[in-house]
Amino acid sequence: MTEEERQELEQCSRRIAELLYKEACEQERPVSTLGAIESTVRAQLQDHVSPTIGAFFAKPPAAPSKDTSGPSTVSSDDSQS
Repeated sequence: MTEEERQELEQCSRRIAELLYKEACEQERPVSTLGAIESTVRAQLQDHVSPTIGAFFAKPPAAPSKDTSGPSTVSSDDSQS
């Protein structure tokens, strides 16, 4: 992962955290102790984040592109005179 990608990931993670915190407060989920925070965040990740990540990784890999460049003109034959 490049430094730019790490920064982007951090920005996205912070935004996710903001949204999940807002939801926790709106739904009056407990966030007053470390254990309550852990439980609330785990439930939110399972409800909102994990399905999206799982769906992304569940996609079949892209098929290799067909080579349309034609036959190679480079020869590996070393018997040149």
